[in-house]
Amino acid sequence: MASLDQQAVSYVARAQMMVDRARKLVIADRVDTIDLLANRRQCLGEHFKLYQVFKHTKIFNPIVEFGAGSSKIVARSMKMDCLELGETYRAYVDRWLRLKPQEWRSYQRDMLAIAEVLSTHLATELTSMKQLLTISQFYRR
Repeated sequence: MASLDQQAVSYVARAQMMVDRARKLVIADRVDTIDLLANRRQCLGEHFKLYQVFKHTKIFNPIVEFGAGSSKIVARSMKMDCLELGETYRAYVDRWLRLKPQEWRSYQRDMLAIAEVLSTHLATELTSMKQLLTISQFYRR
């Protein structure tokens, strides 16, 4: 079985790949892919749900319960950031649930903005999770 670190990397890599593929279609001005993009938003949302369950149950919650003082604070903060971003992403999906071709320009701006937020968050979160896992391994010794 893969380590928690490796599992987190895998979740983040898949999410980033999904974001990047959609971003390329939007940058290429592919209005003809509206239905595909709707499907991809849903797939990404489902992937984020699995990732959220993983990181909360396997990383954040155990560290909040058993970790060192400063790690607990970081893990709690990361949990809150995760939940907040989840709400932001759900609102984005809801906004564009029935995207029409005449709304493309607004969607394009919004999609590129959320893609940047997601990419930045994923990278930062992965780095922080790796640090938390390293610290927790140190304290187990």
